[in-house]
Amino acid sequence: MNRYIAQTNIAFLGPLGQEKLSAATVTILGCGALGTVAADLLARAGVGRIRIIDRDVVELGNLQRQTLFVESDAESRIPKAEAATLRLQQINSDIVVEGLVADFTGLNALELLLGSDAVIDATDNYLARFTLNEACLALNLPWVYGGALGTGGALAVFTPQGPCFRCLFTELPVAGAGESCRTTGVLASVTTMVAALQVVELFKLLTGQAPLSGLLQLELTRTEFLTQPIPQDPACPACQLRRTEFLGQERDSLAALVCGQNSVLLPGAAGECTLLALAERLKVRGFSVDNSRFRLRIVAKDGYEVVVFADGRALVYGTSNIVTAKAVYNSILG
Repeated sequence: MNRYIAQTNIAFLGPLGQEKLSAATVTILGCGALGTVAADLLARAGVGRIRIIDRDVVELGNLQRQTLFVESDAESRIPKAEAATLRLQQINSDIVVEGLVADFTGLNALELLLGSDAVIDATDNYLARFTLNEACLALNLPWVYGGALGTGGALAVFTPQGPCFRCLFTELPVAGAGESCRTTGVLASVTTMVAALQVVELFKLLTGQAPLSGLLQLELTRTEFLTQPIPQDPACPACQLRRTEFLGQERDSLAALVCGQNSVLLPGAAGECTLLALAERLKVRGFSVDNSRFRLRIVAKDGYEVVVFADGRALVYGTSNIVTAKAVYNSILG
């Protein structure tokens, strides 16, 4: 039996559209509330190759809205890209799923996106989006922006012909200046709907149909949907002047609180490291260590916990104070 018959019977896709989905490579940047829903839909729809890029591990607070994860993933602090890959392979063994535990930056953006046919933005920060915008322009890739907060959300499609994301958001917002998931919260119904709409727009791109024009905004509690045009900025530094202000640069070097969690992210704290060697060194010092090829989990004194990634990033659990987090980290790895 054809597992995709329910969607190939729809004129929107049909058998030819299904062939195009099966031949496509789609990158999902971020595997949180939007990314898990999008990945699930793409896998079930038979998109041939799905690449998932995410830097974080699964936490209990994610389960309210991040649909591919279960409690045991959170208990084990499994990287989201790893957990999602395992789940998607169980959903559809006919496709290829590539999970990359990586921090998307201006230094590796082009390498991570190379070979994609289109990108779904499922990030939670504007720095990543500004970088993604420049990378997609450089690689001539279309991408689908999505965001959600509280009970509202938005999405838009950006193609190499423009307008681009920077025509809509001209300047990078100051870090911590606006609302965030950590301070405002988000309804799972909103993230699910935004991601579902992103996938529909992605299907249009992959099958040669005209995608959404403009910015679609929605407010679920009032059942409101509004589309506003995105005019192309003739002085846009990205799509018109072709300046690269984010590609080739490492701009995100500051410690940051993690959305909705009692934890702090320390970017690049340890530098590039070999997790196995680090694990052996810490065991000799008497620390309780749980390691995998993606991350090293260390249980410290006083209820703190540290997760170290191969690229040197570290997550410190048990505090929302950056100074305390650095002190805990230094007491173990300093």
